[in-house]
Amino acid sequence: MEKTMKNQFATSDFYTAVFLLAEDYRLEHIDKADPRRFRFVFADSKDRAKLLEGFFNGQAKVEPRKFVAAIKELKSLMYNDAL
Repeated sequence: MEKTMKNQFATSDFYTAVFLLAEDYRLEHIDKADPRRFRFVFADSKDRAKLLEGFFNGQAKVEPRKFVAAIKELKSLMYNDAL
């Protein structure tokens, strides 16, 4: 995970990106420069670090259907030029 431009956050971890999408973070774009490792760039917020801490510690709660929908949406965006 990495900080990018001001007010942006990028990750190449698929499930971290899915989690952020399910938590209603705005996906700004997908950097597809390396076809083997996409970078998902989100609009950042001040509570993102705490939210991801909960995700990695197994304490985050996400509605399952919302998580599955986020997986499908992200996969679709990865292989289309919609974003």
